[in-house]
Amino acid sequence: MQWKLHEDTRFSTGLIQYYSRQFLLPTYLTKILLSRGITNEDLYYSYAYPSLADLHDPFLFKEMRTVVYRIYRAIMNGERISIFGDYDADGMTSSALLYRALCNLKGSVSVIVPTRAEGYGLSVETIEKIAIENPSLIITVDNGSNSHAALAAAAAKGIDVIVTDHHEITGELPKCYAFINPKRKDDTYPCTHLCGVGVAFKIIQALFAVRKDLDWYKHAWEYLELVALGTVADLMPLVGENRTLVKLGLYKMNNDPSEPFKKLFQLLRISNIDSSTLSFLIAPIFNSVGRIGNPNFAVKLLAEKISHEDAIIFMIDLNEKRKYLTDVQFRQVDETIQRLHLHSQDLIVVADKLHEGLIGILAAKITEKYQKPTIVFTDRGKGSARSVSNTSFSIVDAIQSCSQYLKTFGGHQAAAGLSLELNQLPSFTAAIQIAARKQAIIQPSKMYHHELPIQRFDDELFEHHMMMEPFGIGNEKPLYSSSAIPSHYRVEPFGKNQVHASLHFHRKKALAFYKASSFPNAQSKAVEFLYSVNSYPRKDFIVNDLKFFNH
Repeated sequence: MQWKLHEDTRFSTGLIQYYSRQFLLPTYLTKILLSRGITNEDLYYSYAYPSLADLHDPFLFKEMRTVVYRIYRAIMNGERISIFGDYDADGMTSSALLYRALCNLKGSVSVIVPTRAEGYGLSVETIEKIAIENPSLIITVDNGSNSHAALAAAAAKGIDVIVTDHHEITGELPKCYAFINPKRKDDTYPCTHLCGVGVAFKIIQALFAVRKDLDWYKHAWEYLELVALGTVADLMPLVGENRTLVKLGLYKMNNDPSEPFKKLFQLLRISNIDSSTLSFLIAPIFNSVGRIGNPNFAVKLLAEKISHEDAIIFMIDLNEKRKYLTDVQFRQVDETIQRLHLHSQDLIVVADKLHEGLIGILAAKITEKYQKPTIVFTDRGKGSARSVSNTSFSIVDAIQSCSQYLKTFGGHQAAAGLSLELNQLPSFTAAIQIAARKQAIIQPSKMYHHELPIQRFDDELFEHHMMMEPFGIGNEKPLYSSSAIPSHYRVEPFGKNQVHASLHFHRKKALAFYKASSFPNAQSKAVEFLYSVNSYPRKDFIVNDLKFFNH
């Protein structure tokens, strides 16, 4: 993979130096912030020290007043309200958040989240199931924008539906009582990349805003942990309002966590929570419940502000089972790829007897290994697709050009879901190879921001990086280039089967995951590597990529 130094010629050296003095940052960090739109002192202050006052007015959503009116009418009249969510971490957190808030407002509320086997989104069958409870109002979270048949079924039963969602709208607007979605083209809400729990948070912000007897700035802190978890887990851009919500949520987790999170952190033996902790430790635990368990279990845990240690241990164990199954099934599907020489395809298409809840992870792992776009199907025709990171290849465009062979499909440039009858698999595979070749498959490259010997990364620089948290899409961790001759570093393998490597540079340590086998002849060569900050308390680093050369 090629390495390229990130260069932005829009800003003069004088301007960079000026803002470096204003921001009290090194010039290379200042240059990164300027390239990310932090171009004056007010924007820097909001970026570094956001507050609830930085949040947008929820009534900028086109139909928010209609939503607030209908929910309060239901609460005042004692009507039954049913919340319908989704089985991923975003859907679970948004369901729990709205349920908890409406209960605080004395609503008569129930919540239901479909299992993965039941499928995503509001369906006619779901309406029949919910109608048994005789609600007069259904509120969807993280779904519903394209559920036209289900909405018609609800209307026929006299049930009002408020759709709250953040997914792309593929056709006409849904016919429902009210529709809140930042992706609406006729809406002017400033933050278009809120996730499901972010949208749910804006609804409760509006509900509290109209009440003079309630202190919104006090109550908001009860929900920010859920927003942070759902937003990071759903891989939303961490810029603008999303950044504010996640940074405040992380502050709450680190300083005054609610009981479920406090117990979870204790059991995981973690004391400092940052965006990486959420991404790689916390979110997978909740997502595993949706992948191979029942998401309603996690929603109940999050909706109640008390700690259930047995339930949390169960979720942690379920995630360990998910990781074990993923390892087993990755070896299984990779053996199929090798045996059938599928890695020679321009776009790898593989079908096997696999767990439906794991095919997305498997597609991502195969894409990472072979650096080719990949589609993984179960033996029932359910598929998940991934593009190669850091390329412009659009997996959903390739799939769309072969849609005549599919039952369903949807997604975006980097990831997609699809389904087909298995007898269509050979025709689909042949067609999508042609579609893949029509796109210019650019070799992936890694952009780094500055050449900085790892030994020069001091405590003050760690503090600057903590200020830049949370990291994620749109606010990626700065990536640095460094090197070392054989006598200046040593390697220690670690982890199961010794597949990882720990690189030691005097008082600095960098972790190279799944790269232990890369080190030749007991580190007989000099190494050049790209690295980023890993964890603030331990003050260590992550090796993102490495190369060797003779010294």
